[in-house]
Amino acid sequence: MRILLPALICLFLAAPCWAGETLNTVLARKTIRCGVSPDIPGLALHDAQGQWSGMDADFCRAVAAAVLQTPDKVSFLPLPTRARFSSLLSKEIDLLSRNTSYTLGRESQLGVLFAGPLVITGQAFLVRKEDSSKGLESLRNAKIAVIKGSTHVHNLEDLAVTSNLQFQPVLFDGLELAARAFLDGQCAALTNDATVLAAVRLLAPKGEQSLTLLPGLYSREIISPAVRQDDIQWLMTIKAVLSALVTAEELGVTSATLQASQGKPDSTSVTIFFDRTDVLATPLGLTPGWAGRVVAAVGNYGEMFERNLGRKGPLKLERGPNRLVRDGGMIYALPF
Repeated sequence: MRILLPALICLFLAAPCWAGETLNTVLARKTIRCGVSPDIPGLALHDAQGQWSGMDADFCRAVAAAVLQTPDKVSFLPLPTRARFSSLLSKEIDLLSRNTSYTLGRESQLGVLFAGPLVITGQAFLVRKEDSSKGLESLRNAKIAVIKGSTHVHNLEDLAVTSNLQFQPVLFDGLELAARAFLDGQCAALTNDATVLAAVRLLAPKGEQSLTLLPGLYSREIISPAVRQDDIQWLMTIKAVLSALVTAEELGVTSATLQASQGKPDSTSVTIFFDRTDVLATPLGLTPGWAGRVVAAVGNYGEMFERNLGRKGPLKLERGPNRLVRDGGMIYALPF
């Protein structure tokens, strides 16, 4: 019966059961071009040797492990905010994994599709420590640095109405310019995702203790990898990689357990997981063993989070909504 499953899946899947344009291009090039943030600790940061680390960078490696059988076949392209979608649509990159919020507006208007939650965060405000005592009230009529074209601009407008506060948004083309204006004293606050603000705080010239994140999140930002809307097959591949990372955590499969067991499943549930992912290998344009390669390369979802954003990473963030659904969080996997 298992022999017939790939053929049955091909019959019933809406997408064609062959490699799409992006996958063919990646296989021919033997490299995935991945658009990332220009140096944000915990998300995408390169060192003096040119090695990239961070949650977004690790996801790119996970996709490379699935598609090209090695996590090293990634070409990272740091993109300013204004160029992230145009670079994707012009095919300069194959995958956008760049701290980008998933919205219906973007999917319906920009010609992109999102794979699902990689990080769940929310909009927050970073202020100087001496200005933090009054909370949000301290920002009444204040200049607030915000990135042009981001979801935070509209969120700030909504917050002004709901909180009965007036702000003076000052728009910048990118995080570096916005952060510099805030740190130089041109603006009273910087607003962005809480994860990004934690990274800015870490890099403060006067030390992270000189800056404070105001309590509370003022939006729900679902940070997601994105692909072009004209290649559904590639979207399915990216979604499968994301779901494999989360399912691995649910089942307790880690990079260490895979190495210890030499790639052989150590329980019936893990065996079923790898069997089901292998059944989908052909429809996804992958080779058998792809899910094991993903986890061996970057660990499971929990390992990725803790290494980059959590206790073992530079930002030391609590998992909060990035816990699994079973643990009271919002992260889940699509069933295979």
